[in-house]
Order: sequence, then C-alpha cells, then structure tokens
Amino acid sequence: MMKTLKAGDKTGDKPAGIKAIVVAGRILDVLARAEKPVALRDLAVAGHMSPGKAHRYLVSFLASGLARQDPDTRRYALGPLAMRLGLAALNAHQPLRDAIVLQRELRNRLDETLVLSVWGAQGPTVVHVEESSQPIIMTMRIGAVLPMLATATGLVFAAFLPRHFTNPLISAALKTFDGSNLFARDRDGIEQLIQQVRAQGYAYNQGHLMQGVSAAAFPLIDRSSTLVAVMAVMGRDEQLNLRDGAQTISQLKEAASSFSR
Repeated sequence: MMKTLKAGDKTGDKPAGIKAIVVAGRILDVLARAEKPVALRDLAVAGHMSPGKAHRYLVSFLASGLARQDPDTRRYALGPLAMRLGLAALNAHQPLRDAIVLQRELRNRLDETLVLSVWGAQGPTVVHVEESSQPIIMTMRIGAVLPMLATATGLVFAAFLPRHFTNPLISAALKTFDGSNLFARDRDGIEQLIQQVRAQGYAYNQGHLMQGVSAAAFPLIDRSSTLVAVMAVMGRDEQLNLRDGAQTISQLKEAASSFSR
C-alpha cells in the first residue's frame, strides 16, 4: 500500500517541502543581491527557468509586495514587503538591537537626530532613525541607500568594512562622477581619507546630502571586531561644526567606542 505523506513527513533524509517556495526564494535572492533593477530574462537565467515561468512568479511577487517593477524600464527589484521582512530580521539580530538601544539613549541625552545604517546589497542602508525635538532639517527614509563617497556614513563603511565589500561601490562612484559632492575623485584621495577616518574613529562631512546640514558618523563594532552598523548624527552647520559641535562629537565617539564593551 502506498503511504500518503503528510506535512512534516520525510522522504529519505530530506523533509518534505514545497518546491515552488524554494524556487521563489531563489528568484528573491537574485533580486536581493542585485545592485540595480533586474530584467526578466536575467532573472530567468539566474533562476534556471524559462522567462514564462519566471514571469508567473513575478506576477505573484508584485501582487504581494515582495517585488516592484519600474514602469519605465520594466525591470524588477525588491518590493516594500521584502523590505519590511528584511528589517524585521535585522531587528531580531541582537547586536543591532543593542545598537538601536544605544541610539535611542543618545538621542534622549543629546536631543540630536541620529541615523543608524547597515551594509545592504546596494551599500549603506538606513534601518533606524531617532529624530530630535529640534526643527526637522531633512527626512532620512528607512530603506534609503546612502552614497558611498558623498556621506560620512559611506566613508565609515569604506574605512571599517573589508575591501571586497566596498571596492565595487567605490569604483562605481568614481566612474560615474556627475558633479555630486564626493569626498575625493581618485583612489589616492579616498585612501588618504580612509586612513584618516580609521585614525580619528569617525568621519565628518559638512554638507551631508543637503547644503547647510552636517553629519558625523561613527562605527559600532561588536566584541568579535565585526562592524554591526554606522551611527550618524545630523544637524545644522552652525551647531554641528567641528568647533561648536565638538562636545557632541566627543560624546558620540566615546559611546561608539564603548559599544563593544
């Protein structure tokens, strides 16, 4: 008599599962690793399936919010539901939860806007924002990807992450220079800045994404010497310059240094 498999039963050494979900996960993994929206044919090749089959999965992803489609290029990227799932997974990571607790404590103590970013598939990605009671200067959207060579946060990642993570984005930023406020325009200039950031323990940028706004960013490194996140303080130039904001920067540097302890 043939045995009917039920949920949780095993065939051989492998538990029974739903193959379609495994395939869906493969497509989503391609979208997660991509640095820009992906064409249908490229997703099909990466997922080892026909374009027609890949399209059927993508229709469901679009309906559920796991993916989104650019209306102009018709290419695909991760959607809002995928972003929420990713952030939920990050928030369950204990070192990052500790970083958020520290971020909130410092906001309450200093009344400054603090932005926490982690390294994502496309580079420095904002995952948590604690706003001050002062007038909002600019809005940092959760999920926003920050430029590598035009933000203090990007420069800290360049200084404290292994090179194989950051080199592709640094090269792309230098290659596609379009007049934006890059810290340096060649490799030698970037290397000098990286060494400076490592030596002083933070990066500072006057004109962070917006004129009149300054930022200082600090690495949060855990006990295993792994960069967990980068915490940046943002404020008006007249308050957060290296002279008038020296005390704030000093307190944040000390807090970041004590994170691993």
